[in-house]
Amino acid sequence: MHEKIHFPPEPDAFYETLKKRVEIYFAGSKKSRYADFFFYLKAVFFISTYVLLYLNLLFSDNTAAAFVSMVLMGPFAILIGINVAHDAAHGSISKYKAINGIVLFLFDLLGSNSYIWKRRHVYSHHSYPNILNSDADLKQNPLVRIFPGDELKPIHRYQFLYAPLLYLAYTINWLFVRDFQDFFAKQIGSLQFKGHSRKEIAKLVFFKLFYISYILVIPLTVSQLDAGMIFLAFLLMNFCASLLITLALIPSHVAEDSHFPLPDERGVMQHSWSHHQLLTIIDFATNNWFLNFLFGGFNHHVAHHLFPRICHVHYIHVTPVIKQTAAEFGLAYKHEDSFLHAYISHFRLLKNNGMAAAKHILE
Repeated sequence: MHEKIHFPPEPDAFYETLKKRVEIYFAGSKKSRYADFFFYLKAVFFISTYVLLYLNLLFSDNTAAAFVSMVLMGPFAILIGINVAHDAAHGSISKYKAINGIVLFLFDLLGSNSYIWKRRHVYSHHSYPNILNSDADLKQNPLVRIFPGDELKPIHRYQFLYAPLLYLAYTINWLFVRDFQDFFAKQIGSLQFKGHSRKEIAKLVFFKLFYISYILVIPLTVSQLDAGMIFLAFLLMNFCASLLITLALIPSHVAEDSHFPLPDERGVMQHSWSHHQLLTIIDFATNNWFLNFLFGGFNHHVAHHLFPRICHVHYIHVTPVIKQTAAEFGLAYKHEDSFLHAYISHFRLLKNNGMAAAKHILE
């Protein structure tokens, strides 16, 4: 692995032209690139629903209603994460850093560690998307072979069958295993750590205990649910949350037609930074109003990677500009109309990188 990966200079005026056109859009529409009223409306809706579900869990006299409330808290936690806290991590909610920092604490309140997540996502994934051993977000489990150039193990030939079961444990692993592993690892993808401040270590411990207290301990003592039902609801809550987050994350980077370019022996990539984004990212169902509302712009992923400091509510207007500009410069803009096809395509990738790759080696 190279200590530092470099992208060559832009070979054309694509990115400069695109940036100017996006600026013209904001100037002409008299809109800010930061959050608008609709963003805050969504934020209030998702956060208040999460709180109301929690209150219903604690104080409802109906056992079934309390149980369902706890289960639904999982998906709504993800919706808060991808629609609100994710924008805060990129500084795209407000021009004021303090406001983004405060909103970013939503990650911690929902059980994950915002400090380490921001580093792996913003400083690794966004810097080196789809690059083996550099993109910290894509390679998370050795049992799942995402990259065609990664180590091939015998078990990988069956990964397209068992991966869905692993994905159901995504949030449990994230909150209770991965955060701690990342925190005390010396290297995660392109990130190298020499240690973390006592403040961040204390924050990690405090918020983990806070989350466990309000999600498990308090319901055990206050709600109508017994220990067995709490445990079952907690599992289902995480299964539903894991399903939702994988539905949002998987299609844009790891589909059958995704590219995973590698640097040369000097650590230089073949394509410039902006061309690399177009090459490695796939938009999906960008005209689907429901997914546009639900997924926080993740289905407009090209726009997000090219303009991460723009709030996701504007991507429905930025994406057509990207598509048009890419066409003018002879660059491919990748888009899958069907969300279902985009998601299924991921498992075809797993099959190709597992069973098909193993078969090729044996031959």
